[in-house]
This record gives sequence, structure tokens and C-alpha cells, in this order.
Amino acid sequence: MYKLRELSQQKISLFIALYLGILLNLPIFFRRYQQLNDNNLSLMVEMLSAFALVYFLTLLVSFTGKTVYRILLSIVVVSSVAAAYYMIIFNVDIGYGILASALAVDSFDLSKESVGNHFLLWVVVLSLLPLVLLWVAKMPGDALLETRWRKLASKFALLIMFGLVCWVPLKLMGNRQDAHDRVNNRSMASYGGVVAGTYSPSNWLSALGLFAYSSYSQAEDTKNLFDPAKHFTYVPPTDVKDLYVVFVIGESARRDHMGLYGYARDNTPNLDKEKNLVALQGYSCDTSTKLSLRCMFVRMGGAADNPERTLKEMNVFSLLKSQGFSSDLYSMQSEAWFYNKTKADDYSLRESIASEKRNAGKPIDDMLLIDEMKDSIGRHPQGKHLIILHTKGSHYLYSDRYPRNFARYQPECMGIDDSCSTDEMINAYDNTLLYTDNFLEQVLNQMRDKNAIVFYASDHGESISKNMHFHGTPRDHAPIEQREVPIMVWASDKFLANGHNRQGFQQLQQLAKDKTPVYHEKLFDSILGCMGYTSPDGGIVAQHNWCNVPATAP
Repeated sequence: MYKLRELSQQKISLFIALYLGILLNLPIFFRRYQQLNDNNLSLMVEMLSAFALVYFLTLLVSFTGKTVYRILLSIVVVSSVAAAYYMIIFNVDIGYGILASALAVDSFDLSKESVGNHFLLWVVVLSLLPLVLLWVAKMPGDALLETRWRKLASKFALLIMFGLVCWVPLKLMGNRQDAHDRVNNRSMASYGGVVAGTYSPSNWLSALGLFAYSSYSQAEDTKNLFDPAKHFTYVPPTDVKDLYVVFVIGESARRDHMGLYGYARDNTPNLDKEKNLVALQGYSCDTSTKLSLRCMFVRMGGAADNPERTLKEMNVFSLLKSQGFSSDLYSMQSEAWFYNKTKADDYSLRESIASEKRNAGKPIDDMLLIDEMKDSIGRHPQGKHLIILHTKGSHYLYSDRYPRNFARYQPECMGIDDSCSTDEMINAYDNTLLYTDNFLEQVLNQMRDKNAIVFYASDHGESISKNMHFHGTPRDHAPIEQREVPIMVWASDKFLANGHNRQGFQQLQQLAKDKTPVYHEKLFDSILGCMGYTSPDGGIVAQHNWCNVPATAP
């Protein structure tokens, strides 16, 4: 007992790092061992990084003083033990969605149902030893100022060392993975990001940080951005209770390279056969992903006409949230600032999706979004649900965007360092659109038996020439191929059984037949209008609504 009461902070930190970083993660290490290709090396690196991260965090907290050190580490211990229960017993991936659901005030009753006596016993028993060490052990101070400064310098050196011990192996493994990806022509999610999303406490700490950022971002929006939901009246359609809405955000797709739009190559064989699909002559509001996401889902004028596209208004997805829609967002990209502004109930980025056990070892692939979509539908069987899918689409390196069985057009440009002709670049690019066609077909297959409407719009186009790929040219002088994008609308038979919906869809078909240009800036009004929403006080501008049915003369 005497020795226990004289443990230093460093020794307690070491024990907690071993306990949380290694012991609690042992079952997870075992699962990863079964999933990893380079089993031994990867596992050793991940175990070392998991231990080093916790030790780094405990050392960092130790600078706050003994009392704060005890309080903060007690929270980390209990939270990690709680997370481990669901990770080990129920095989749950702890991410933003899980954390947001657990912390949401309006889901308290649901969270309470997930907490039983076994959980409480687990938390008490497995938290007991580290908590006893934290609160019973005496942490002796240093009487001499010189000694205090020497120990402070030593602690700071340890902090830096273990920060490097955590980061350097992950960085080297990430570089090794990148080199392997280049040889095998594939693109995996960030190695470090996947590891952070796999183990405790890094998984729930990163999710907590994302949740805090999301809450702050959404609170700032409420204060600073104009919210149409608070200034206009929106009347829902009669069939809204079982309605599903899907919006697929494409990436770097240009319509003049799609068979559906008259391109010489038949690289949209599935979409060509869709009887309830309308392919519109789309134009993007800007030429890069970040800028287009600012202007394509707000009302016309909802983003400033400056180079940075300063956001001034809330988007259509947040409005649907205010209308009682549940919503999930899944992305192969990482535009968290935009995802927060949708006010989605849950969203997962590519790293968190890749860290799921079913996706272990799989490259970044838009098809991973299909399983996420299926799960989302399963959790919302009654409808009135929105799903947003942000794809990697046709982003360069093009040959990374599709599996080998979709490499129809040959020869391809296969590597960043390769000297590629224009034809090789275009072949690879056209293959990405062939794969997009397959991906969209899988999306539509999930909606065929439902009351559903699906939208697809690419964020911008792409310029392609010898050994070059580019977009992002300032929109006032960007070449037209960076602005000409596919915009499509598909509706299920059940959705079109409604007479008003059918009339609106016929307006879309007429726009397509006449090759009428349609613009990102009108998506806000058209999404709502095509869903069947109306607004008696100007919340939907009729001239901006592609599904607007002209009033008949009396």
C-alpha cells in the first residue's frame, strides 16, 4: 500500500496507456490481425501507436495539475471502457454517428435502452483498477525549484518522443501503403485515419471532436446564415410520410463524355435503359468541389458572387431537416464543413467507412456507399428520409476510380508519373463514367419498390489533355467543359403514380427534350418542387423550379 501511494504521474500514465491502449483493444487487435494483409508488421505498428497515443495524451494532461489530471483521465478511462463494451461485445464501430446518437438529448430514451446491468457491471469492474490508481495513489511533488524544472523538461521530452513514436510508424506505413497503391493502381483510405477510427480511445475522441465541431458549426449557421425555413412557409406533399429522397453528388463528371447525353461511346448502358430517368443539360455554379458545394444547394444568391463563394444562406437539406425528414450522409470525400451544414443526423467519411470491419482492406470505392445506403434504409423503413451520397466519381487519378473489370477503354493512363497521351487520359476518364453508371444503377435498385425520387448532379466538369487533368479555373474564364455537368432526376413508379408528381416529371422530360439548360443555382427550388412541396409566400420560386406545372387558363 505504501508503494501504491507513492506512484508518480509518469508511472500512472504508463499503466493507463498499457491498460487503455493495449489491454482493452486486444480483441480489436485480434480482429484486425485476421483482416490485415501484412499481419505481423501492421499489427505491431498499430499496437505501438495505440499505446503511444494514450501515453502522449496522459502526459499532456499531466501538465494541467494533479486534480485536473485525475478528473480528465477518469473521464477518459470510463469512456474508453464504455466504448470497449460495445466494440467487443456488440462489434460496434464507434464513430460520429454513434456518438451523436448517444449524446443527443432527444434520443435519451433510446440510449437508455442500450444501457443494461451487464454494461454497468462491465464499466464498474474494468474501470475500478485505473480509477483506484488515479485517486488513491499519492503523486509526490518536488520541493526544490531546480528539481521541478528538471522534471518538467524531462516530461516535455517524453511528450515529444511519444508523439513521434505514435506518428512516425503510422506515417511510414501510410507511405508504404501509398507506394503499394501506385503499383497496384488502387486508392485506399488514409492508413492513419483508418487506425484512428478502429481503436479506442482515438475513435471516440476523434468522433467527439467532430461532434463538437459539427455542433459549433451548426450553431454558427443558425446565428449568421439566413434560414429560409424560418422566413417562408413550406407545404409538404400529401405522400411525404413514406417518401425517400436520395441526392448523389457526382465528382468531375462532364456530360459530353456520357453515352446518355449522345457521346459516341456507350459508357452508360444501365442509365440508357431507365424509363423513369431524365437527363438534363446541367451547368455547374463553379469549377471546384469546395466552391460548388457552397452554391449548388442554396437559393439563387445564397452564396456570394465572390471568388470564395461566401455562404449567406442555409441549404435545402437543412430545410428538409426542419420539415421533419431524417437524414444520413455518406461520403468518399472529406468536406466536413459542408456535411455539417446539411444538419444530417449521421454522416460518415471515407476513413470511418473504411474502418468498418466489412470494408477492411478495400480501396476507396464509391460502391462502399451502397452498403451504407442499405443500412440507412433499414433504419428508416417508414420513409420521410433523406440520403446524401458524396462520391469520388471521376476524380483524378482516373484509373483508381474503378476496378479492373470496368477498364473497357484501352489503353489507359495508369499512373501519376506515367507519360500519358490525351487518348489514354480520356480512355481512363470514360471508364470512370462507365463505373458511375453501374454505381447509380445500384442506387436506383434500392429505391424501385419505394415512393422515391433520386437526384444526381456532378459538382463540376474536367478539362483533359496530354498528361494533364484539371478543373478549378476561375469560373469567369473557365473552359466550358469545366461547367457542363450531368444533372439527372429519377422517380420510382410509386412516386409517379401520384398525378401531381407525374405532371412535374413531365415538365422535366420536356426540359430534357428541348435541351433546356439547367443550373446548380436552381437545385434548391427544384428539389423541393419535384418532391411536391409548395410555398405560398415565395419560398419556392416558380421560375427556378424545373418541375413547376404551369397554371391552366380558366
